Amino acid sequence: MYPFRADLIDSVRSLERRTQIMLAAGVFGGLAAVLGPIVGGWLYLFGGMPKIPDAEALWTINREPAIEFVDRNGVTIGVRGPRYGRVVPVQEMPDHLWQAFLAIEDEGFYRHEGVDQFAILRAAIVNAMQGRTVQGGSTITQQLVKNLFLTPDRTIRRKAQEIRLAGEIEHRLTKDEILTLYLNRVFLGGNAYGVDAAAKRYFGKPATKVTLAEAAMLASLPKAPSRFAPTANLQDALQRQRLVLNRMVEAKFITRAAADAAAREKIVIVQQEPSAEFGYVMDMAAERAKELVGDKAPDLVVRLTVDAKVQRAGALALRETLARDGAQAGAREGALVVMDLKGGVRAVVGGRSYADSFFNRATQAMRQPGSAFKTFVYGAAFEKGMKPWTVKVDAPITIEGWSPKNYDEEFRGSMTLESAYARSINTISAQVAYETGLRNVVAFAQRAGITSKLHPYPAISLGSDVTTLYEMTRAYGAFATGGMRLDPYFITEIDTSRGKSLYRRPAYEQRRVMDEAVARNMNSMMKLVVTNGTGRGAQLPGRETAGKTGTSQSFRDAWFVGFTGDLLGGVWVGNDDEKPMSKVTGGGIPARIWRQAMVVAHEGLKPRPLLLSNEVAPPVDLTPADGDGMAAFYNDLANAFAMVVDPPPTVDAEQPQMQ
Repeated sequence: MYPFRADLIDSVRSLERRTQIMLAAGVFGGLAAVLGPIVGGWLYLFGGMPKIPDAEALWTINREPAIEFVDRNGVTIGVRGPRYGRVVPVQEMPDHLWQAFLAIEDEGFYRHEGVDQFAILRAAIVNAMQGRTVQGGSTITQQLVKNLFLTPDRTIRRKAQEIRLAGEIEHRLTKDEILTLYLNRVFLGGNAYGVDAAAKRYFGKPATKVTLAEAAMLASLPKAPSRFAPTANLQDALQRQRLVLNRMVEAKFITRAAADAAAREKIVIVQQEPSAEFGYVMDMAAERAKELVGDKAPDLVVRLTVDAKVQRAGALALRETLARDGAQAGAREGALVVMDLKGGVRAVVGGRSYADSFFNRATQAMRQPGSAFKTFVYGAAFEKGMKPWTVKVDAPITIEGWSPKNYDEEFRGSMTLESAYARSINTISAQVAYETGLRNVVAFAQRAGITSKLHPYPAISLGSDVTTLYEMTRAYGAFATGGMRLDPYFITEIDTSRGKSLYRRPAYEQRRVMDEAVARNMNSMMKLVVTNGTGRGAQLPGRETAGKTGTSQSFRDAWFVGFTGDLLGGVWVGNDDEKPMSKVTGGGIPARIWRQAMVVAHEGLKPRPLLLSNEVAPPVDLTPADGDGMAAFYNDLANAFAMVVDPPPTVDAEQPQMQ
């Protein structure tokens, strides 16, 4: 019997462990040799592959938001960013629209599960025979995946991911949902994504209204949007359209007779929207829309108070009048604003050319309003008890070391405030402001709607402080409405392109900022400015019109702000570098621009009367003791005869001489 050897047993066990490890290593090594390339290939093909989000997110993934702007009459005036149009479900499209895309892009769409093996094989054979890629085998689902998630690179990796993701999409969405998503997101040239945007871009109609001929032309675009866009190459577009029609016949979607009739149909391609005319408005609306719904919002449809007809008329009036009259007079720029009497902005023209300058002179240019500011001086005076028939003396005066002068440096003696306002007499405006209280004048103007900084200095009576045309126009609205402050707005609704409501302008009640009697007195005086004073160039045929002209020091700025019973508008003319113009006054170029634009703005509106004073002036005491009253009486009598015999020229006889 052999003795027990523990050392031998340990050696045997150690050998067994080494043998097991070697066997395991061999097995795993063999598996690695076999599986390594497979795993590596899998990681290469699908590593980092995008994840498919929920169905709702598929509408906004990997796309730049766009804003479509619609005017008060439902007319699209422009789009910022890529144009996606409204989302149109496939069930709401004409059958020939979605059928055209299936015929040329994926006739077997409703039969396959995301990948059409037969189409891939057929394309491979054709491409091999041609020696180049002439035909693709991608389904609509694959194209959708590529557009949403992948790069356009033609690699095996991208193709493998495309096929796999297409299968996942098919399991998540129905066929109609996939087709709807594709047709509303596919790029169709002209900065248009989706059939609705493209239909509006090329044919001026929504996708629900396209004809068979138009549908076939849209379906021809995915292959080469730039080449086949009808705006770029109509002949190639028509040739490609006929191919689509033939494919539709082969797929039994339409008859040969229908295809032939569509091929003969004359298609009218609309011109690009003249969005430059609406550039200033769209800038304002885009900024305001971000304030209302945030800058992370999806595609937006923003409905405005702007009237496309009025906006075009305002832009045209500014451009034509400056070209005709401005060059010789040294007036190179201008701006225009039109509002309704609830504050809805109908037009904003910030300059003669948005293409040349994005600077909005209606809202951003701080300029001296000159005598146009006198409206607030007299309004504040009426609050303190003065009346239009109050008599003041036009004579040399000095207020706190400042001596204002009239435009012609003449003095006319005693006259009523009504006459002084219509003639824009500077000395009387200065007296009235000082007697009323300069701080009261500032407070009155701010209540009316001037938000720019105003200073209670004597020269403010002649419009020495700066403000914007937008503010001045808005503040005049307080008179037009009988004392109610206007708070301008230009957005009524904001929706997503899929119809979800994000904003509705809430009900708004205007706030009273002056007594109605004050507003009526001022309106009567402003009417006189237009009928017999410096603003006669702004008269509108058949309508009561009120307003005030303004000219700043050295003819640097010329203004006209006025209103009817329906609409309110303001015009400024000048130069960006504040270079003086050649005697351009508010009653000249600005009044003519105002009139031309407002004639169009009032088309179709029944004339409404102004809110005018019904106060009766007390009889003038013609006793010798009342020297000022007597002088005023004869002064006004002489003026009346002068207007009948020899009407004054249509010029703005005013220019503050500020020191």
